[in-house]
Amino acid sequence: MEIINSFHSGLRNGINNNGYVVYCRYGLAHLICLPVNRPDDPLLNPALTHLKAMNGYYASQFLNNLHPVLNSEDIVSGLYQYAMQSPVALSDYSQSELIESLSLLVAHSKLLIIPLFD
Repeated sequence: MEIINSFHSGLRNGINNNGYVVYCRYGLAHLICLPVNRPDDPLLNPALTHLKAMNGYYASQFLNNLHPVLNSEDIVSGLYQYAMQSPVALSDYSQSELIESLSLLVAHSKLLIIPLFD
């Protein structure tokens, strides 16, 4: 019997599926979405609130240590464009600047990181 994983790294579109599925360094799936795009699934885990601590330091560590194989190479830039809701020119920013901006959004509850595992 084969286990089929329905989650794929990258953008999820459709009704109640706006956001990005990313994999942490341990290979566990997480949904990163804006609060308005949070799915209305009562069985969905709550967002990880401990990532807000120390002005987003732990969110920064989470985003810096995403799984290198399971995630696409441009996942951080895609997350930034999704979070800002704009196709901004990303060539002006380094990866560390993008992660810093995303971690501040997590710290201010403008971006949610929701675990998709039990």
